[in-house]
Amino acid sequence: MKSLKKILINVASLSLLTLPMIGSAHLMVVENGTLNFVDDNVYVVLSLPISAFKGIDDDHDGHVSLKEFNDHRTEISANVMHNVYLSDVNNKFNIDGLLLNPTASHENTAEIEELTIMGRYSLPTPDTKVSFSVKLFSVHKKLQHYDITATNNKQALHNKFQLNPTTPSTIVFK
Repeated sequence: MKSLKKILINVASLSLLTLPMIGSAHLMVVENGTLNFVDDNVYVVLSLPISAFKGIDDDHDGHVSLKEFNDHRTEISANVMHNVYLSDVNNKFNIDGLLLNPTASHENTAEIEELTIMGRYSLPTPDTKVSFSVKLFSVHKKLQHYDITATNNKQALHNKFQLNPTTPSTIVFK
């Protein structure tokens, strides 16, 4: 029964993550994120300012268009995989099934303002103690922090923490 429940949760979560989305509706407030621990899986949703990604503004106009975003999608994905991760004492866990959802600016719908990432980390055991790391920060001082909420309902754990350039990593549940 437990494995059926786990399969249903994974299928439901992944089906939600595969919906094609772009627009001006925010899935998550910029610079905010959630980590939801379910058994040995951790589901992540994190909103990153597009200015955290260097070298994708091809025309150097100070804005990232949808075309520029799509032209650099592979590079952006690799950057997220390398810089947004969970780790324990011995391992680094990368996102499985990474999805990128660019969000258009409210002022100019042709301009990407933020990027919401979604995916899942697989841990060796449900009680693995992990740290969460984000090493992608905007060049703009006011956009240089992430407010993260982590929950593990099964173990009755809840934590809120902030990551910034001087503290880009922290233990999720101490």
